[in-house]
Amino acid sequence: MELNKEKITLIADCEVTDKSKTAGGAVVRTSKFCADISECDFEGSCFVQTNLCATFKRSDMSGDYFEEVNLSGAGFERSDMSGDYFEEVNLSGAAFERSSICGAAFEEVNLSGAVFTDGDLSGVEISGCKLDGMTIDGLDVRELIEFYKKNHKENCDMKKNVRKAVIAGNWKMNKTRPEAKALLEELKGKVSDPGCEVIACVPFTNLETAVEATKGTPIKVGAQNCHFEKSGAFTGEISADMLVEMGVEYVVLGHSERRQYFGETDETVNKRTRAALAAGLKPIVCVGELLWERECNITEEVIARQIKLDFYGVSAEELKKCIIAYEPVWAIGTGKTATADQAEEVCAFIRATLAKLYGDDTAEAVTIQYGGSMNAGNAEELLSKANVDGGLIGGASLKAGDFNTIIEAATKG
Repeated sequence: MELNKEKITLIADCEVTDKSKTAGGAVVRTSKFCADISECDFEGSCFVQTNLCATFKRSDMSGDYFEEVNLSGAGFERSDMSGDYFEEVNLSGAAFERSSICGAAFEEVNLSGAVFTDGDLSGVEISGCKLDGMTIDGLDVRELIEFYKKNHKENCDMKKNVRKAVIAGNWKMNKTRPEAKALLEELKGKVSDPGCEVIACVPFTNLETAVEATKGTPIKVGAQNCHFEKSGAFTGEISADMLVEMGVEYVVLGHSERRQYFGETDETVNKRTRAALAAGLKPIVCVGELLWERECNITEEVIARQIKLDFYGVSAEELKKCIIAYEPVWAIGTGKTATADQAEEVCAFIRATLAKLYGDDTAEAVTIQYGGSMNAGNAEELLSKANVDGGLIGGASLKAGDFNTIIEAATKG
């Protein structure tokens, strides 16, 4: 911790008693502390190479910094130590009763035998510390950590099992009608009872062929775009109602290639999404950052903006009918893939953003896919992540064997 030495007060070789107060930014070194101290204000102070083996009652020690301090056997009753930082501190046998240490960080701290009772420990970091015999409300902290690790994973898995895993193939501008039929026939022979939703998003010219070929199978059919108007002078466009009439169930909206090459914006994605929902389609809405946006460390800002704009005016119940596909633009068709951890990080952020907008229950119900060069080789690792509920598959969806391998990975995940 760096200090402005021109503004600090050095307190050395002095006696600290009841209702003592230090100036903000004070450094306390080698001072004497009475055995029982009440109602002191040490907010924002630094304690360096000091023996603090005392009992502090109803004292403000928030935002303090402790370095090479002996707090062995110290007591803290109804005191505020939130946001404190402890480095190479001995807290063995210390007792914290009804005290707040939320957001505090402990680095190489001896917490052996420390006792925490009826306090606020939210956001506390204790990695790399000695924890032998440390208890929280009478429970051994090591047992609590193991319990949390096990049940946190089970809880994530449980929530993931509640959500529908979806593997959608985005064929893009590929396959004539005979080729489409042949690929779907091959896929039908491999996908008889999948453990997830399977969708083939084919070009407009193949929609009728695909709907007919997949009748009586678990394979659903999706389109790759739709217009936001029901009808009118929009040459080259297809309305959501036209898709529904054909038997199409899903539609991909806001894909990065539509945004990049055809002037799609968040405003038009929003209009298309709302039109698709109104017609009874299930939108697969794509979001993702450019390479330079990731390099500028604004991925979360970009994603949050897209989520807020693309789903503006969409109700919580409507959102549950949508799928969100996270597709980092730098990984689309490039052969580059976000690591499983990168995909999980952004998919988790998307869910957290939805939670802020719609509440936890709605956010947990939404399927979030990863779309960015997912293939037969990396699908299992990507789909094992708690917040990656499926994939929007490009090139690999044009090979029945590879696509089926990804479907099997989603079933495991």
